[in-house]
Amino acid sequence: MEYLGDENNMSHKILKVKGGDPVESCNAMLKELLKSKKIHALLVAQETPTKKISFPVLISDPEKLNADIFAPILPVATASIVSKMTKFEAAKKPIGVVMRPCQIRAFAELVKLNQANPENIIIIGVDCLGTFPVNTYADFPENKSPTKYLIDTFAKKTDDADKYLRSACRVCKDPTPTNADIVVGIYGMDAKKELLIESHTEAGKKLIEGLKLDASKEHDREKAVKSIHEHKTKNHAAFVKEKSSIKGIDALATFYDKCINCHNCMKACPICYCKECLFDSSVFDAEAYKFLRKADSKGLFKMPTDSLLFHLGRMNHMILSCVECGLCEQACPNEIPLMEVLINVADNAQKEFEYNPGKDPKEKIPMIVYRENEFTEVGEK
Repeated sequence: MEYLGDENNMSHKILKVKGGDPVESCNAMLKELLKSKKIHALLVAQETPTKKISFPVLISDPEKLNADIFAPILPVATASIVSKMTKFEAAKKPIGVVMRPCQIRAFAELVKLNQANPENIIIIGVDCLGTFPVNTYADFPENKSPTKYLIDTFAKKTDDADKYLRSACRVCKDPTPTNADIVVGIYGMDAKKELLIESHTEAGKKLIEGLKLDASKEHDREKAVKSIHEHKTKNHAAFVKEKSSIKGIDALATFYDKCINCHNCMKACPICYCKECLFDSSVFDAEAYKFLRKADSKGLFKMPTDSLLFHLGRMNHMILSCVECGLCEQACPNEIPLMEVLINVADNAQKEFEYNPGKDPKEKIPMIVYRENEFTEVGEK
């Protein structure tokens, strides 16, 4: 994927929404993409048989497509799914992948880490209005579907949906896609009447050629995107400031007090990709007498052992590439608010290295680049 960047090279089109239903109108467009054979299959969120949850499915038959690209749920990392599909061999035929902005950034990081191959992967990015926790989505308390509720509150320009959003979504700085081949834009549009369809790459331009789209006209997208980014950045800064007091071993030990060492956070994270994690290995197994010796030395210690070491070690490995998607927090069975620590640590580390994960696909991750004059003040008086 080669991002064009130049405004003159972008293609701006309008998708007319029929019957006030942007979901069905997008499905009609996606079906046309599959029927055109320009993509062989499409990875997109679709309801499971229970009709209560949406999960990513890989669809090749356009007649079986009944997706919801705006469904406010992120049960698993889409970036991790594409990684598993392409890590050992590039896709031989074009695959369209509908992704939220955080997952596009995570995918870019995985490509840099040689854990995914972007060849023949066509990214369809969608403006993100936020997502709900899985259980909230499944048992949604309002008298309408989660998607309809979210789009209705967006159209009314209210913050009513904020009480349902995951914490990561409430303070997300980047709710619009970057480095996508195609962008489905909802910000600045009347979502019940029309959506903006932008192509940002040559592959994207070729993909939407021939689709039933109207010529672009004046709209408020640029102003709306600027406004939402300013609002989100302000929320993010306030969150970081509020949670900045969680520092030091004692504070972290208290914060992770409910951790049962299940490692669900690691398994849900799109950036944790090691085939075998040190903390899942036998390194920390020991004979009974060693545990007893430790008990005699300290008088007592928490079991299971080394849960805090696990979190510190994991942060050390992934924090520069953390896209703050919040899937780790969602996966925690004891509902530890992990983003209260991770967003702070990620922000600080990324600012130190002047690195914004996933924004520039060509920029290398700082920890794998040697710079002779970096941090020269360390160790100096």
